[in-house]
Amino acid sequence: MTDRPDPDRPDSDRPDSDRPDQHDAEPPAGPGGILDGLKVLELSQNAAIPHCGRLLAGLGADVVKVEPPGGDAMRGLASLGPNEARAYAVINPGKRSIAIDLNATGANEVVDALFRWADVALVAFKRSDLARYNIGWDHARTVNPTLVHLTHTALGPHGPDADQGGYDVLVQGRSGVGFIMNRSRNGVPLPTRPAIHDFATGIAAAFAVMAGLLHRDRTGEGQRVDASLLGTAMSLGLANMAFFPTLDAEPIAEFAADLAVLREAGVDFDQQREMYEDRIQAGQGAFRLYFRHYKTADGLLSVAGLSRGLWLKFHNITKLPVPDVSDPSTAEFQAIVEQAEALFLQKTTAEWTTILEAAGYPCGPYNLPYEAMADPQVLANDYVVELDHPVFGPYTTAGMPVSFEKAASGIRGPSPVLGADTRDVLVEAGLSDRRIDELAAAAVIIEDG
Repeated sequence: MTDRPDPDRPDSDRPDSDRPDQHDAEPPAGPGGILDGLKVLELSQNAAIPHCGRLLAGLGADVVKVEPPGGDAMRGLASLGPNEARAYAVINPGKRSIAIDLNATGANEVVDALFRWADVALVAFKRSDLARYNIGWDHARTVNPTLVHLTHTALGPHGPDADQGGYDVLVQGRSGVGFIMNRSRNGVPLPTRPAIHDFATGIAAAFAVMAGLLHRDRTGEGQRVDASLLGTAMSLGLANMAFFPTLDAEPIAEFAADLAVLREAGVDFDQQREMYEDRIQAGQGAFRLYFRHYKTADGLLSVAGLSRGLWLKFHNITKLPVPDVSDPSTAEFQAIVEQAEALFLQKTTAEWTTILEAAGYPCGPYNLPYEAMADPQVLANDYVVELDHPVFGPYTTAGMPVSFEKAASGIRGPSPVLGADTRDVLVEAGLSDRRIDELAAAAVIIEDG
C-alpha cells in the first residue's frame, strides 16, 4: 500500500480517523443513505437478485426478504446452525426476513399487502411461477401501479427457452464466456467460482432499479424492468462478443472446421481453447506477455499493461527485445515470453513490486481469498465489514463496492434470522395483529423461523 495521495480522489490523503468506518457494522456516521426510506420487497433466493437487494440495502433501502417456510436455499449451504449458513449470511446482510408459504390459501392477501407497501419489488421466479403465485408485473400493477417491478429470469423474458430456470454454470456454458475463463480438469472445463454472472447480475439489476425509480419520479409511473443471467453474461463477455464480417467470417469458418476435426479426434478442452486464443481471440499477444500473472522466486505477481507506452516501460525494465504482438504463435514471440518467465523467477514478489512501481508499471499481489480480506488496500477502503449475528456470532464479509461524498453507504447489520420480522413488516403493510395471528395459525406465514 502506498502513502502517496491519489490525485483522482481529493480525500484519499485524509487520515483514517477522519473517514467513516464500516468495520463495527453500525450505520455509517454522517448523512443518511441515498435510498433511505425506499421500501424494497425481495422475492428471490440464492445469489443474483439477493445481491441486488444487498446493494440497495447498503444504500439505505429497507429490504424485506420473503422466504419460504424452510428458508432461502442458501440457508442450507455450509451450515452455521439451524436455518443459518455461510452463503446466506454473506449474501443477505442488512435485510429483514419474513416467511410466507406462497402455496397456502391466504398467501395472495399477504403478497398484495406487501406490493402496496413497497416501492420496488425484486422478483426472481420462473416465468410460469409469476402467474402461479400472482407475483408477476401483470398482477402487481393492478395492486400498485407505481411499483418498480424487477423481473429476473435465467435466460431472458423472450425466446424458446424463456420458461427455463437456470444457474450461473448453465450461463457460463451458453454464453461462451465459460470457454474464455473456465479452468479445466481432465480435459473438461470446470465451472468458474465465484459465480460471477450471479453477482454481476445483482449489480446490473440494481442499476436497472435505480433507472426505473428515476423514470417513476419523473412520470409517476411504475414499470416492469427485466434482468437475466444470460444478458449479464453477454455483457461481461463484451470484448469477445463481436463479429466483424470483413475481418472475422473467413478465420472463424476455418477455425470451426479445424475444431470439428480436433473434437472428433478427442482433443481436450485446453488444446481447443489454446487454438482459439492463437487464431481468433484478439490481443492475445499482449495478454501473454504484459497483462498476466508471473511466477516469482517466492510466489506470484500480477502485472497489467495494455498500452504501447506501458509495453515500452516493460521492456525498459526487463531489457527483453520488443516482439511483434500481433502473432503470438511465432517461435520468436514464444521465446521472449519464456525469457520473461525465467526473468521473473529471479526475484521475489516484493522485489519486483518495488521495481515495477518505481517505473510506473501497474502491478500487485496475487492474493488468496483470505489474504485479500486482510489486504491493507481492501481494509483502507472498507471493502470488508465485520458483522455480529445473534445466532452464530461475529463474521466478516464484503462491504459496499461504492461510496459517496455526501451520502452514507455501508452494510448496516448481519443477515436476518428466518421470519424474524414477519409480524413487524405485515403490520407496516396494513394487516392487523388479529389477522396476522390467523395467518400464522393457518401456517400461511411463519414467525421467528
